[in-house]
Amino acid sequence: MVTSVGTEVVSWSQDDRDLDSSSRGAGRWPSPFFICTALLTATCFSLSMFWGATLEGVPQFLPYVMRNKTDLHSGAIHFGAVHSGAIHSVARLFRPTLDFANLAPASNWKYSAEAFTKVRNATMRLHPDTHTVKLKLGKLSKQATGEFGHYNTCAVVANSGILLGSRCGTEIDSKDYVIRIDLPLIRGFEKDVGRRTNMTMLNASTPKRIKKSSHLKNRTKDVYERRLRDIDGTVLVGGKNSKSKIMEAVKLYKLSFLLLSSRSSQKSGLNKLASTLGNKKFGGNPTTGLVTVLMMTTFCDHPYLYGFFPFQKDANNTPIPYHYYPGDFIKPIEQNAAGHHHMAREYDFFRDLHKQGVLKMQVGPCTKRRETP
Repeated sequence: MVTSVGTEVVSWSQDDRDLDSSSRGAGRWPSPFFICTALLTATCFSLSMFWGATLEGVPQFLPYVMRNKTDLHSGAIHFGAVHSGAIHSVARLFRPTLDFANLAPASNWKYSAEAFTKVRNATMRLHPDTHTVKLKLGKLSKQATGEFGHYNTCAVVANSGILLGSRCGTEIDSKDYVIRIDLPLIRGFEKDVGRRTNMTMLNASTPKRIKKSSHLKNRTKDVYERRLRDIDGTVLVGGKNSKSKIMEAVKLYKLSFLLLSSRSSQKSGLNKLASTLGNKKFGGNPTTGLVTVLMMTTFCDHPYLYGFFPFQKDANNTPIPYHYYPGDFIKPIEQNAAGHHHMAREYDFFRDLHKQGVLKMQVGPCTKRRETP
């Protein structure tokens, strides 16, 4: 069972306090060093208040984390109105080097066509052409024929906080097809998560959130309109009961999508399929991530996984946010609140597929990160 990590206030080092004290006694006016330190502290303090309000109960990488949360959503300050790039830069600046130890995938990875074919033969019933009903929404371009293609390389991008500082964006964008999960925030995080999106898998609650958010009187609180506009003209995949909610919001926003609506429950029979492939019994409610990965093997020959890491601590107990982006007014981020998902078991399943050479799983930086002096 994955457990949450409590937050704590982290102060400056003793050396900084000593420098601060010496600068006060040096003269009447504070030194430039003290002024810069004070400005940086104030900036980090303000940003940590914001992140603390939006990421309920999730550990942060910023130097200060407030225990008492303030609901900034009730006022004019909210994530949609703040430049996310600035927040990301500060988060990257103070992000520690993570140690995954025995949680990391095997380092000696090699693709196995034989192992991959075995998995594909078992998952083909999940192919979008047979598993979903296609519906064109809005004015799609002529290129969007509704026919689902076949791809050489695909990136499935989950939303774990391990993506912060990963510099995986270029590698993700280099794949032929990019799939994201649960309509994440991309703008401001492109260096780590990439810019491109071809398909977005929506979990059961996402269409409800989109519909509710699209009717908010305070339009500044609707973060989903901008996220949908950023992927306009791409593919959305939702459950069989999500069609009307998505159609309503897309029409209101005047956008266009190819909507793939499941013919039956997206997660029907997934545990049995995963149990067969993983040689171990799966229980609980399968995650949207598991659905996405297994479906992707039906139309992509070389799968790559990014941002799949359900744990909120590394091997050295360093906190890792559940998501790389903050929560929003409709849905504050909360990991597996009801305990219905066996996320650690799914993670081990993905690592086993990685070890077999079925897919490549990236955990940690895609390039060496330059250490902050």
